[in-house]
Amino acid sequence: MTAASCPACRRPVALARPTCLYCGAALPAETEAAVARADAAEDPGPGTAADRLLLVVDLGGLSPADVARTLLLPPFEAGLRARQGGLHLHLAGERPEMDAEGARLEAAGLRVLRIPESEARTPPLVATGGECSGARLRLRSGRRPFEVLGEDVMLVVEGPIQREYQSRQVERKKMPTATLEASHRFHLHFRSESRPVELDPANFAFGARGTVAGSSFLEMKAWIAELASHAPVDDGFRRLPPALSPEAPDEGAAVSLRGVGSGLARAKDAHAILDNVAQFRFYSGWRAAVERRR
Repeated sequence: MTAASCPACRRPVALARPTCLYCGAALPAETEAAVARADAAEDPGPGTAADRLLLVVDLGGLSPADVARTLLLPPFEAGLRARQGGLHLHLAGERPEMDAEGARLEAAGLRVLRIPESEARTPPLVATGGECSGARLRLRSGRRPFEVLGEDVMLVVEGPIQREYQSRQVERKKMPTATLEASHRFHLHFRSESRPVELDPANFAFGARGTVAGSSFLEMKAWIAELASHAPVDDGFRRLPPALSPEAPDEGAAVSLRGVGSGLARAKDAHAILDNVAQFRFYSGWRAAVERRR
């Protein structure tokens, strides 16, 4: 993440583009260039992700002083991470630098896992509909049916999804009149398959029975509890500050609700929608990679 900021709204600029993602203000050329250089250094893209490593450390049992000393953090942040404990994504970068940093942390007594970045960025298989039958999910992705057996599930990762409209510079000082409803995601991970199955309660066509629980979120929670009661559930994503980016195109039931092909398509001047789905998928990816190594 670069330290460059928008001169209009003062929010951090994390994407190399001519306008601010949040307020729409034009960015100075030097700001855009600085972000582009940072992007090239920090996120070289999927073509080179296999050459990069993620360093994940286990902070369980460490005192705030230990965390501050080993991770080189200020006392306040070290105290927060020590109280949270558990797994923590420490750093990402090229292999030589990550190997050296990993060796330093191991010498200080920390347990360090080195995860190829490409493994953490495996795209999910998005389920767009289906039904539950005991310890089996009969799902479909688009028109392709597939099944998930409870015994195959290694880990469940879930987390809240924040959604908001991208504001425009001319509307920055206006009182917002509409907001977007928050969403949720579930990922089912498997030991023998790196690609997870993604479930979105708000974008899912349930079977003929519909939602017995009366809520798509509660229905899906009940499915997962019945399907994979043996598998650990990670909900640590809720503790991360949202990192918003442009939302991906809809793949499921929501497509028909947006009037695609019926003359109700979004107007050209409508607000873009931002969410933290990409952040959730990355968190879920490295968390599952760690679980496979345990």
